[in-house]
Amino acid sequence: MTLDRIIGGIAVAFGGFLLLYGIPANVRMVQNAMPYPAMFPQVAAWMFVGLGLIQLLVGKATFTFPSGKQFAAFLGVIFLVLIMVLLLERLGYVPVAIGLMVAITLLSKERRPLWVLVMVLGLPVGVWLLFEQILQRPLP
Repeated sequence: MTLDRIIGGIAVAFGGFLLLYGIPANVRMVQNAMPYPAMFPQVAAWMFVGLGLIQLLVGKATFTFPSGKQFAAFLGVIFLVLIMVLLLERLGYVPVAIGLMVAITLLSKERRPLWVLVMVLGLPVGVWLLFEQILQRPLP
């Protein structure tokens, strides 16, 4: 069994845990709320299950360790996300998310202007519009 398949199995198990225990125990149902509060967490949990199953079925037969540079980039993204979490309450979602996307875009060395614009501005502002304006659900 390869690491791809092990990670796929872990993803399926995590999605199942969320669906069977995590979401029911931690999401309060609200009368007349549309969409209901558990919808997005359930969609994410089903994505864990579905994508984990795909990885289980079509995982590579061999595993190669990432290079030192790739691992450093991975650690950099984790560090950036932790910084974002610490700054969310103080600065708000939109400025912190835009800063995170700028940093990740630079880290990934993306240079195509349209992709940079979509990633840096479109994604954070689109998420904000969806949750704050359309669904009327507050973001930090």
